[in-house]
Amino acid sequence: MTLQTASLWFYSAMASLVFGAAVYEALVVHPAWSRKPPESFVAFMGTPVGRMNIAAFWIPVVPLFALSALASVGAAGMEGTLNRMLIASAACAVTAVAWTLIYFRPTVTRFLEQQGGNAPAERLQAEARRWIVLNWIRVVLIVVSWFGVLAASHS
Repeated sequence: MTLQTASLWFYSAMASLVFGAAVYEALVVHPAWSRKPPESFVAFMGTPVGRMNIAAFWIPVVPLFALSALASVGAAGMEGTLNRMLIASAACAVTAVAWTLIYFRPTVTRFLEQQGGNAPAERLQAEARRWIVLNWIRVVLIVVSWFGVLAASHS
């Protein structure tokens, strides 16, 4: 097995894991905390579902996702087999991770751990709706990265 093959397999596994987790969160977890801020923020953190340690999953997975994408590009480049699908896939993965670290993680932390701070309910509701819409765009980036790595690994 070549370095490129191993890196593509690992990146495929990470992209699949992130894709599944992102869809689960978007369909199950996010509606639970965003249904009626700020009350739903407080309720989510106090319920058994809210006691899940979501960060314990994402803290190692997010960097591994981005690093596996970059490693796949590097390995393909070293072997002279770099293609556009893999580049697009890795670009989407790295963009999704960067956006997560810059916007999504700090914002959801403010929503849930700080229960929205002292912001008015109307503002929190608007911000939560915006977060949900932007998250679906992030999910699309993850889907593109997943399809891209699968296509690259079969070419």
